[in-house]
Amino acid sequence: MPGPPPPPQGWHQGAPVQSTDTKAVIAMVLGILSLVTTFCYLGLPLGIPAIVFGALAHRDIRRSDGMSGGRGMATAGIVLGALGALVFVGWIGFLAFAVLGAKSAAAPAPPPPVFAPTVATTAPVTPPGGWGRIHVVDLHASTAPLRSQLADEVKSGKTAGETVLVETTAAACAACTEIARAMRDPALQAVLGSVRLVRLDVREVGSELPALGMKEPALPWFYVIDAHGDVRDGISADEWDDNDAENVAPVLDAFLHGKLRSRRRPWRGATL
Repeated sequence: MPGPPPPPQGWHQGAPVQSTDTKAVIAMVLGILSLVTTFCYLGLPLGIPAIVFGALAHRDIRRSDGMSGGRGMATAGIVLGALGALVFVGWIGFLAFAVLGAKSAAAPAPPPPVFAPTVATTAPVTPPGGWGRIHVVDLHASTAPLRSQLADEVKSGKTAGETVLVETTAAACAACTEIARAMRDPALQAVLGSVRLVRLDVREVGSELPALGMKEPALPWFYVIDAHGDVRDGISADEWDDNDAENVAPVLDAFLHGKLRSRRRPWRGATL
């Protein structure tokens, strides 16, 4: 009995021959180029296609039932493409940071802001001659002793028919400012119309005040002085509530006429 016919020429029995997927090769080549050419600004343009071709190669290799190979090359293309893209992004970020840093260093520093001098808003401002009928005198530190200056004001006030009332004040004294604003009110104009209000800035003449009996630390205080410049009596702004004319006027009126008997804070004079 004759045997089976011989196989056709060129045919070999065994497993089918496996071919490498072309996309896997492309992915690996693009991945290598993306990493090598990162600093030539081709890392991202080549890295993304390497990832895409590698993913497509993996898909087709799975579907080929073993007829296509190149899984390793596809994986290498994806990894190298991702690295190339990341290195490219990092390199661009570094260059941008360096350029911006160089520009900021080269830019001249802006000149320091210039602020116009300001005047303390709390300083009571005295118009020339005083407030309406109230004659106001601001005494300042000078070569003459403060006691002599006050005695001169008492003498001048007596000639003008004015009672001298001394007020201790300061630029940052809020209560002093409020009282100064109330001075134009008719109630205070009536009470102080025949008064010479002598104001003393404690920053200028503070060292001379204790010897005159003006030792009270709070501001403002009001004092009645004698012909020698010594204090006869004093009251503080605590004797009234709000620093408006309605509260200030009746208290100062009673004080100037020696009728203010009850005191919230008595003047302690030389015993302070």
